Amino acid sequence: MKLNSLFLISSLFIFHTAQAGIFSHHAAKDDTTDTIKSNENDSKGVVDKKMDYKLSFKIPYYYNNNIPFWSTGGDVIGAHDRIRLSPSVPGTKGWIWSDLPNEYEEWMVDMTFIITGNQVHGGRGMALWYTKDKLPEGPIFGAKDQWDGLSIWFDSANPKTHSPTIMAFLNDGKFAFASAGVDPTKRALASCPMDYRNAQAPVRMRLSYKDHTLTLLLDTTSHGMNYRPCFQYSGITLPTGYHFGLSAASHNPADDHDIISFETYQLNPPAKLQHDKRPLEEEIIQKGNAFRELSEEQKKKIEEAEFEVKRLREQNEGNVMSETTATMGLLFDTERRILETLQISQLQLEALGAPTPEQVLSGDFVQKPVGGNVNERNQAARYDFGKRR
Repeated sequence: MKLNSLFLISSLFIFHTAQAGIFSHHAAKDDTTDTIKSNENDSKGVVDKKMDYKLSFKIPYYYNNNIPFWSTGGDVIGAHDRIRLSPSVPGTKGWIWSDLPNEYEEWMVDMTFIITGNQVHGGRGMALWYTKDKLPEGPIFGAKDQWDGLSIWFDSANPKTHSPTIMAFLNDGKFAFASAGVDPTKRALASCPMDYRNAQAPVRMRLSYKDHTLTLLLDTTSHGMNYRPCFQYSGITLPTGYHFGLSAASHNPADDHDIISFETYQLNPPAKLQHDKRPLEEEIIQKGNAFRELSEEQKKKIEEAEFEVKRLREQNEGNVMSETTATMGLLFDTERRILETLQISQLQLEALGAPTPEQVLSGDFVQKPVGGNVNERNQAARYDFGKRR
């Protein structure tokens, strides 16, 4: 209850203090409340959007020294952490355009940017575009006048207020905003004075188009944690197939216009009912569904394969039997040779006076000292010694 009261009081205060009003005459408080609730849902992880990487760019920007699916021109300076549309040099202009059109009926753009300058007043400004064609260089913040589509101006050098102002414009390609004597503010759909220049942190902007309603939120202090409503305009139709773009221009004094990220989302994407099929999967499925019975040719090939398998199996069985027989014969011959060697060794031992196996088993034998008694051994040793001499 306290939160709702605080929000209502804040909204009324902002509404009455803005020159042209934060919300246009088509806006409604209920729509604004729904927008804030939607942002709260986003922070809680509710999935109602899907990012399109082809309509987005962020760090790292480059692949083969190009920004994939985007084109740049003019005085753009690319760095590893930002895209500088126009530097703080008087008379510079730069732009970046999506090569692919937007095909989503409802969408949202999250953009992070920095506009800085050393002077008290800003040096021209920047524009966000959603137009039928990619615009060439021109007088409207570095882009062509008489565009067909939507343009959001970040006017850092507003000649009336002398403070940064955000304005939204629609054009059908016929009206020239840069003509002499034209006051663009009189044709603005909506506007709000919000100081985004020389902000304490990179500025976060959220522009959404849903239910024929255009809403812009801005956060200049808290890295996207506390968006403030800038304007909301209902009852417009933005076609699909248009291109997103950004352009900037610096007058004297001049500002740096840097884009950190630009992310495009499809709102309320359809539920994914099935996964993408693998290559040739559809063809395989169709063949499986169309199967009825085997043809005569297929049956013949199966019979030939079965016959070949049977022949190889019988051949392998014969080879296995022959190999087994040869191995058993080798083992038998080895055992026979070992037995013969043992018998020869036994006979040699018996010749030296060892008892026979039968005598060992019965215990009927007397162990004799090897080489006779002591005297015999001594005589044999003397005899042997004499022979050696």
